[in-house]
Amino acid sequence: MKSKRILSLVAVAALATTVFVGCGSKDATTDTAKETGLKAGTYKAESEKDERGYVASIEIEVKDGKIATVKYDEKGDKGSKLDDADYNTNMKAKSGTNPIEVYPKLEAALVEKQDASKIDVITGATHSVDSFKALAEKALEGAK
Repeated sequence: MKSKRILSLVAVAALATTVFVGCGSKDATTDTAKETGLKAGTYKAESEKDERGYVASIEIEVKDGKIATVKYDEKGDKGSKLDDADYNTNMKAKSGTNPIEVYPKLEAALVEKQDASKIDVITGATHSVDSFKALAEKALEGAK
């Protein structure tokens, strides 16, 4: 009888421990830093010139183990796509979007998701999205 009681108490204690450990809170900042393993700093990457003569570049700032800011652009002979009003007007007419709309969305998505592979494709800007993701991963290699 006594051994059944002790066995029951041990079983209850084990179950209670499992419940409390499983429901424990975690420090999100510490967990993110451990999960991403990113070192603080500013990291950059640049592509080769593409078939249209543009070079894409990215600059990512990491703070407290997390991606804090992102700057992305594509530049060619006429300068930045962001500053080229004709390019933006023509691209908007043809594909329904343009760099002025796409680049800030990509930058915000990387800060939010903390993982370039989790960024969704933006219809009409597949080339820019692919370039952004590749450069983000390349830049972050230096942060790991």
